[in-house]
This record gives sequence, C-alpha cells and structure tokens, in this order.
Amino acid sequence: MNNTELEQKLFEIIGQDNFFDMVLAAKAFEPEYKKSDFYKETKMPLSDVIKQSKLFYALQLKDLGRSIQNIINSLSLDNLNALFEQISETFGSENAEILKDLELLKSFKD
Repeated sequence: MNNTELEQKLFEIIGQDNFFDMVLAAKAFEPEYKKSDFYKETKMPLSDVIKQSKLFYALQLKDLGRSIQNIINSLSLDNLNALFEQISETFGSENAEILKDLELLKSFKD
C-alpha cells in the first residue's frame, strides 16, 4: 500500500460522522496499515497518524475550501428558497406598516 492509498483510506476513516464508527474503521484498517511501507519505516501507531492527520488537514487551505464546498453542496435549495421567501414576506409586511404609519403622520400634518 503506497502513501496515496494510505491517504485515501485515512480520508475514509476520518471522514466518518460518528466518532465510534471512526474508531471501529481505524481498528479494522490497522492490520493492513501495519503492512504498509510507511508503517514499517516510521513505526507510527495508526492512532497517532489519525490525530496528526486531522490537524494537518485542518490547516490545509485546499481542504478548507473542500469542506466549505461540501457544506454548500449539502444545502437544500428548497429550504434556502423558503428562507428567502420568509425574509421577503417579513420585509414586505414591515414596509407596509411603515407606509401606513407614514400616511398617518402625513394626515396629522394636513
């Protein structure tokens, strides 16, 4: 297993939404990890690799962009449209009330 394959597997593991699922995935991968050239050369425990990689990838700007894009991709356009409609309705009703108040003030002036 080369470093690129290790990185892909590491992304799968640290990409788990549930911490406990991540731990189980890491435990299942550990025998294969220990056969890699990287492990044979560094003797780094997989748990240390996971901790350090989370920090490393968190500080990478390209991964920050990827995370933001994933968040954007997960947004529901229906919910976003509904939110904009609610905002429009709120501003519309507030504007109508302000116009009504202005007309009332104008009538006092006359």
